[in-house]
Formats: sequence, C-alpha cells, structure tokens
Amino acid sequence: MKRFIILGVSLSLYSGCLGTTGAWAAGHGGASALVAEGERRAAATLADPHVATFRNVAVHTMDGASVVCGEMAEHNPPADGVFKKFGYVQGQDDPVVFSGRDVPQKIEFNEVNAWLNDSIKLEDLEEMGCVPKGTYHRYNEDLNKVMSQRHQFGVD
Repeated sequence: MKRFIILGVSLSLYSGCLGTTGAWAAGHGGASALVAEGERRAAATLADPHVATFRNVAVHTMDGASVVCGEMAEHNPPADGVFKKFGYVQGQDDPVVFSGRDVPQKIEFNEVNAWLNDSIKLEDLEEMGCVPKGTYHRYNEDLNKVMSQRHQFGVD
C-alpha cells in the first residue's frame, strides 16, 4: 500500500512539473524558438553573423523574464579559440556579449575604455544569471590590478 501512495505522489509531482514546463514553453513561444531568437540576436553582433558557432546554450527565467545564456564564436574556432559569453532577455533588442578575453599584463592607454566597457558586460551577465556569482568580481580585481600599474603618456 505504501508503494502505491509513494507512486501516486511521485506521479502527481512529476505531472505538475510537466504542466509547468509545458505552460512555460507555450507562454514563451517554445524553448527552441527562444533559443533560436537569442542565438540570432547574439550572432548579429559578429562581423559575419552566418558563421557563428554556439555551445552551452540554456534558457532560464529570472524576475519573470526568459533569459537565453550561452557561448558563441566565429565558425570553427581553433581549439584555443575564445568563445564569447552572451545573454539575451526575451523581448529585448540587444543581447549582452562579453568578449571572454583574459586580462593582459599591460593595457594601452587608448584601450582602457574598451576594457572597462567589456567588464561591465560581464557584470550584466552575472546579474542575468549567465555566469556564476563572483565572476565579475574576480575579473574586475584582475583588471584593476593592471590598470593601477599602467602609465599614462609615460608619466608615473
């Protein structure tokens, strides 16, 4: 008798999860349509959007919105190639794309703003739930360390 009760409870919990997933997919145009939309928007940020390669793409909800997270690169990147992390919130025009490049030992003066803007994108991805908590903090610490050691116009 206990087995039937456990089985019944398990089935009702399982069917409840299926109903929620089905409602989510129906309410959001289906997960595959949302993934395709996110990939299309992220690829549009590349010089040639038709050659994008994607990996680790997933969908989750955050604050009532559907978010697509993943990584993309130019078509057939080398083994050590950099995949850019991206996040797309359904209904938004622009995805957030982080370059994924490591902080170098030295940053030229004319590149400072680009590095700072890129780090802000990583912070946005963290807030969207596309990268683990603390990722931005670690990256920003490395970036600040390099920035504090740079020389402006050869002056200390």
